[in-house]
Amino acid sequence: MSETPAIIASALPGKRVDAQRAGITMTAFMKASDHSLTRRLTIAVIAIFVFVAAFDHLYLLYAHKFFDITGRAQWIWARHQISRNIPVAFFATHNFDLPPNRQFARIKVAVDPEYTLYFNGTQVGGRRMGETAALDVYDVSKLARDRGNRLVIAARSANGVGGVIASIDITDDYKNVEPTGSAWNIVRAWRDDLLLRDPPASSMTSPMLIGRPPIGRWNFLSSRVGEFSAPAVQIVAPKAAFRFKSAIPEVRDISGVPVVVLQPIAAIAYDFGGGVRGRVQFTTT
Repeated sequence: MSETPAIIASALPGKRVDAQRAGITMTAFMKASDHSLTRRLTIAVIAIFVFVAAFDHLYLLYAHKFFDITGRAQWIWARHQISRNIPVAFFATHNFDLPPNRQFARIKVAVDPEYTLYFNGTQVGGRRMGETAALDVYDVSKLARDRGNRLVIAARSANGVGGVIASIDITDDYKNVEPTGSAWNIVRAWRDDLLLRDPPASSMTSPMLIGRPPIGRWNFLSSRVGEFSAPAVQIVAPKAAFRFKSAIPEVRDISGVPVVVLQPIAAIAYDFGGGVRGRVQFTTT
């Protein structure tokens, strides 16, 4: 059978069967060198795919080995509708014991965007995260005990979006114990005894688990020495208070279209006088 009739047949309109035969005929007459080239290209593509997959696996393995300093700790957050774009404040709490043969107790914590850390009833530190996420490391060896330790992290976000991650190192080889995860609790409101114990179960929720680094906007974290909070030297009451009306932005779903609207709220401004610096704590009665 020659090539010519097959090519002519494939050009005739309506000759689908002949066209298919023509295609088979043309394939049959491919040179052996073309088949060899196709095989080599296929093998090369498969080899490149295998190499990329192996490199990606090794990168993740060794990246966690050399850059992951949080172990099994996960980014957690309070469960709420993030798309509402409203301020959120809550407390992540955890009770635990520590082995008596520990060398030290170092809390590693990062909160995006802002936090205050309490350990065993003492305010330890806190800060607002900048452009680069980093773990604050606090040596709380003097505050730690074998039984009944309590960790409370107050987290705040102006738009409701953020993450909390923490763990504890107790020796040079035994690190990242009591990591943030499903064993932690979320408390949405302050209580006078919150630094000592959890409220009833009905007042707590489980955290939203975001995942281990690197995830989302958080890469592997570096570490830095945490700055301890200075103890209060004086308590100053406000000299005056002024009530006024304001508004905060809120995202609403109107006929399937997200729209930002201003939600009216009542607010209070406090005047502490000039030359006063420090932290503000509100207590409701």
